[in-house]
Amino acid sequence: MTRVFPFFRASLAGLLTAAALISPGIAGSAEAELDMDLMQTIEDLNKSLASNIALRDAKGSRSDASELHQLFIQVEGHFAAKPDAQDAVDLAKKSKDLSAAIVQHVGRGDFEAATDAATGISRACRSCHTFYKKS
Repeated sequence: MTRVFPFFRASLAGLLTAAALISPGIAGSAEAELDMDLMQTIEDLNKSLASNIALRDAKGSRSDASELHQLFIQVEGHFAAKPDAQDAVDLAKKSKDLSAAIVQHVGRGDFEAATDAATGISRACRSCHTFYKKS
């Protein structure tokens, strides 16, 4: 049986590689779905961040803000590649900068400033969704 398994693993890897090369439409669909998953993750993290800041949970707040910072880098890159999406690029950059600021505010114990920055992220998200969110 051990001789069959390596063959099966190699065959499966080959099939997956071939499928990825042959069907770019499938990859495009997965990419669009990934964008929705990314946005849902951002929404969930933003809610967690607001809760952690309200609870003055420094560790949770820093973790959420750091993760949001990385995700907003992806969002900024996504919209930068699209024509006529400069507003979305600017809002993603603003959110990225605010999430980095939250890490700094929380590190200093300034939860009021962190709350203001988190509110700014929520507003930026709503503004962007007004123009770019698909129904």
